[in-house]
Amino acid sequence: MKKIVYELNEVPKRLFDFYADAFPKSAFAKLRGRSELFETRTADVGHLSPWITWPSLHRGVSNLQHEISDLGQDLTEVNKEFPSVFSILADQDVKVGVFGSLQSYPMPENLDNYSFYVPDTFAAGSECFPKQLSDFQAFNLSMVKSSGRNVGGGVAVRELAKFLKNARQLGLTLSTVGKLVHQLASERVTPDRKVRRRSSQVEIAFDLYYKQLKETLPDVSFFFTNHVASSMHRYWPTVFPKDYEENKFESEWLERWKKEIPHAVRIANHQLGLLIELCDAKAMELIVCSSMGQGAVQDASPISKQVLITNIKKLLEYIGMTEADWEARLAMAPRVVVKPVSDRFVPALEKLNHLKINGHPLECVVTSTGDVRFKVEIFDIDELDIRDNGVQLDPNSLGIEIIDLQDATGSYAYHIPEGILLHYKPARHNAPDGAKRWRSVSALDVCPSLISSFGGSVPGYMTGESGLFA
Repeated sequence: MKKIVYELNEVPKRLFDFYADAFPKSAFAKLRGRSELFETRTADVGHLSPWITWPSLHRGVSNLQHEISDLGQDLTEVNKEFPSVFSILADQDVKVGVFGSLQSYPMPENLDNYSFYVPDTFAAGSECFPKQLSDFQAFNLSMVKSSGRNVGGGVAVRELAKFLKNARQLGLTLSTVGKLVHQLASERVTPDRKVRRRSSQVEIAFDLYYKQLKETLPDVSFFFTNHVASSMHRYWPTVFPKDYEENKFESEWLERWKKEIPHAVRIANHQLGLLIELCDAKAMELIVCSSMGQGAVQDASPISKQVLITNIKKLLEYIGMTEADWEARLAMAPRVVVKPVSDRFVPALEKLNHLKINGHPLECVVTSTGDVRFKVEIFDIDELDIRDNGVQLDPNSLGIEIIDLQDATGSYAYHIPEGILLHYKPARHNAPDGAKRWRSVSALDVCPSLISSFGGSVPGYMTGESGLFA
């Protein structure tokens, strides 16, 4: 049976249950009532990030084996040793569609068994299949680039204009256009609403995915969204205030941001409702999953300012690098990632060893695939004091700034090993309340189970169970 995989990044069982209980007629509630329910646990070791845990779910091995640790990493060798479930299924003559799944760049060389392929929003290039989707991806990547820790207020005009020329043909609906117009208008009345642009991007993406899905009906397709995860990180206390000590958050802040997680969930609920309708009409199965979850951070404190690298070109010029020596990679703030393209790049990094930002070192790490990741984690300071071997430097000349945060948030919720997996079949009847139990499984079970469900051969290095979708 054909399958749709909706990758609802970082949503835990607790949040899913909360909204299913609160809205018994919602798609969330229907899914919970008519699905097999699993609480997954990632097998990854060390710091958990979605660009690590999703490859583990997709490849059936933990980060100890695939060693993927950063966005924009060169995956050439990893893809040979531990290919993704997309490529394994395509190689076994299963028709596959991919839209935005993390670490899905670059596109496969052989696209014969792909109905469509749109890499993730941190891809190094805008190429897509079919080719006309590349205009959307170019616009999508430009918006990601302009919105780091804060959401940018501008629009990439050139990329937007090119995308809009054929947006309707690509699947952008009048309903979504109306929502986008309303979003822009609401920002003028309530500037705080600008943060919802994170969700607007996924509304556009889903329209295009849904058109491809309905027209091509691949055997299995994957759609990724991060918009609920992004909102949970920032606004978890507005939904679960009792997770924190009393009076930790000002009532004004809670009131100001209390609608953001519900807004994000409504969008996911709407999209899942459409997918349920399609599954019911076409006798398809729907799988909703996260590679891990989120939970409250007990010692988190409200923050209003953060130090960020805002111009990596200036920082690298300080150590003698020109733009011919490196290539920028998209990354999630506060990280900045580049790919060295000259032999002199990595040795030049030694000059940063003595750089101190208000007494803190600049984190600079060469990844296992040779990319370089920079990061600064300093909060709530009023002035920058940057020194190299005690000599004070101009922060502006290094491209390092103090940024005022739009919503005065830290990470009030952060990654936990437990995620969700719901398997919906149209023929399955609604389960009684007492039967709605979540069974614990490993996230490493998902990949071999998908392969087995299409009668495929599971690689011997995968140790997970393979019967989840039987």
